[in-house]
Amino acid sequence: MTEELLNYYDNSPLAVTIYKRLAPKKFEICYCNSASQDMEGLSEEEYQGKLIEDIYPNCFDIGLVDVLEKVFNCGTTEVVPFVGSNSKHSLVSKRTNRIQKLGDPFVVSVFSDDSQTYSYIKQIEKDNRKLNHALDYTSHHLRGNLSTSLGILELFDATKVSDDEKQFLLKIVKQNLENIDSKIHHLVTLLYNEVKADEKLLQKHKFNSFHLRKSKVS
Repeated sequence: MTEELLNYYDNSPLAVTIYKRLAPKKFEICYCNSASQDMEGLSEEEYQGKLIEDIYPNCFDIGLVDVLEKVFNCGTTEVVPFVGSNSKHSLVSKRTNRIQKLGDPFVVSVFSDDSQTYSYIKQIEKDNRKLNHALDYTSHHLRGNLSTSLGILELFDATKVSDDEKQFLLKIVKQNLENIDSKIHHLVTLLYNEVKADEKLLQKHKFNSFHLRKSKVS
């Protein structure tokens, strides 16, 4: 690692942790920049020389160690989105990790707290389920109004209907058509608002994750 690279990491707004591979799936933490220390609530004395599992108890469960090992062996860069990471000093958070090999025996992880973005996506999924329910409900009532109207028109063809009955039935058809028009208008408004809300959330997600995706780690 060069002094220029460490200076870059020191001043990076993204969290950076460098691991030293001691043995297969055994990684020692040898560097955390200030953003990483702030995110974890750690001081340099607390992480220096510690194994990854000493700081991140769930590192094996979430597959982080496996990815570090893969990157070390293959030299490929891996981006792991929305890993539910927690340290002994911080709450569980959803993080996006960009992991890349430096020179032997070092591997670097650049990461950001994407808990808010993750919650946005979950909210979109929740809203979509509500939207599907609304679509099913609206579709059911549209079919009901349409079937009733078609039945009345078929009745006119099948039998003789008095003028009074015809006027009464035509009012029902008119009311059904107005209901259909109202429901379609409501459905279009619902879809439009949902699409706009999702676009805003996704745009915010793209903005928040832009720097991590484009970050140069070596």
